Amino acid sequence: MTDAVLNFTLNRRTALAGLALAGLSGCGPGRTASSATGPVALPTAEDIRRSYEELVAFGPRLPGNANHLRFVDWMAQEFEAAGLTLGPCSEYAYPHWDPHAFGLEVGEGDRMRAVADVAYYVRSEPTEAEGVSGPLVYGGRMSETGPVDLGDIPAGAIVVFSAALPVPTLGSLVGAVDYVHGVDSKEAYLNEPYKRLWLTPAYPLEAVRDKGGAGVVIVMDVSSAMIGRNFSPHSSDYKPPLPALFVGQDVGADLIRKARAGEQAKLTLHADWVDGMSPSILAVLPGASNEVMIINTHTDGQNFIEENGCIALLQLARHFATLPEGERLNRTIVFAAWPGHMAGTLPQCEGWIRSHQDIVGRTAAAFTIEHLGATEWEDVPGKGYAATGRNEYMNCPATGGPLRDLVIAGLKTHDLKYHGAQVAPGITVGSAFHETGVPHAGFICGPNYLLGMPPNGHIDKLDADLAARQMRMLAELIRATDRIDAATLRGSDATLGANPIVGEDTSQAASCRAAAPA
Repeated sequence: MTDAVLNFTLNRRTALAGLALAGLSGCGPGRTASSATGPVALPTAEDIRRSYEELVAFGPRLPGNANHLRFVDWMAQEFEAAGLTLGPCSEYAYPHWDPHAFGLEVGEGDRMRAVADVAYYVRSEPTEAEGVSGPLVYGGRMSETGPVDLGDIPAGAIVVFSAALPVPTLGSLVGAVDYVHGVDSKEAYLNEPYKRLWLTPAYPLEAVRDKGGAGVVIVMDVSSAMIGRNFSPHSSDYKPPLPALFVGQDVGADLIRKARAGEQAKLTLHADWVDGMSPSILAVLPGASNEVMIINTHTDGQNFIEENGCIALLQLARHFATLPEGERLNRTIVFAAWPGHMAGTLPQCEGWIRSHQDIVGRTAAAFTIEHLGATEWEDVPGKGYAATGRNEYMNCPATGGPLRDLVIAGLKTHDLKYHGAQVAPGITVGSAFHETGVPHAGFICGPNYLLGMPPNGHIDKLDADLAARQMRMLAELIRATDRIDAATLRGSDATLGANPIVGEDTSQAASCRAAAPA
């Protein structure tokens, strides 16, 4: 795929003229001005909330599903309305798992009762629409390697297991962290236990299938309020060979008692595999320089937090596109939004790098944005699943040298508590930029509700003021980086480029405005 679009002669004056014609005011979330009346301001807390409510209104945007396609098409429209040029865009063939109905009923005859707050094991073997029925049997403990003490089970049984989330410390999970803002002791904070639902392992179920089991229910040691309607694990390509569900421990305790009593159960997980395409989009804001800065994230997600980095890309595009002549960025900005973080099999950021080598070759810096505005929620003793009063830890890996210095300074300036500056490449979906030789800064957190799909999209857990401060910090970081020459950005970190991205480009060229289903 060629990246000749970056060689066009469209200058900033032409871009602004296009912006004025597009008419930004009132045309999308977070807009406070058009180019005719002045720069589009960075979003306020209220702008942020409206933006995320609009994001949630699309519904869960799982890779390749109808909601995802509509959302990507909407993003393309918004980039065009902001005066940016689209392309080259691409897509990936992806058969997505589409669940229609799921649930668990337990009892006898007309006393069968539905179990509340159930989540499905993503990509597990589906049932027919009527589900599967059989005796409920307790199978003991489930570990990451499979059932621990599974004995003989009746043919057609629905087997209940107990399982525990891994509980690493925050520091052992994320690795080396230079600085954490707003804590009394960095070491004490990083040594806190970090129990998060998205750490759910990929439990293998072959042994249950081989013994004649018809379905599985895994009782996790978290609350039902946390686990209900979760699309997790999000990073495993394992396809469980039996229909399987998850429940929380409060519901699970009663379920285990009923299994030991030999009650009957019906498990439903009616789902299809649907062949389709999963698109990515690219939008260009031309600068005076042929050098590039990339601002990127993934487009698929379940709720307001996953993935609101897309909204940040749009808000930054509107802002930077309307700056007056003396305040514009010098470098060309490429906004890249790629799919597949929830897929397990798509190449994600690494795939984007493979398919845009021309752009990567002239990139001075890259920024990956995920999960802004997250409050911390845990199972709190005496309160249940509730807010802890803190925001969720935000991990900020950055290439050593000016970028890392700017990140730490930004955390201090905007008083972003529980934000840690980490040594690159770090924990972020954009680490491939650093590894392939592009100075990079990433921003990501992982709250317990990261993968949930309740009707309100978890918008009740948003700290809009925090997200607005994070946005201001990001805009200032990008502006400051634009003033640093590329050699200085690259010259301070010996790990930069230590693991270049190689392999085949599996993308296909595609329209940036592919027709999305109604």
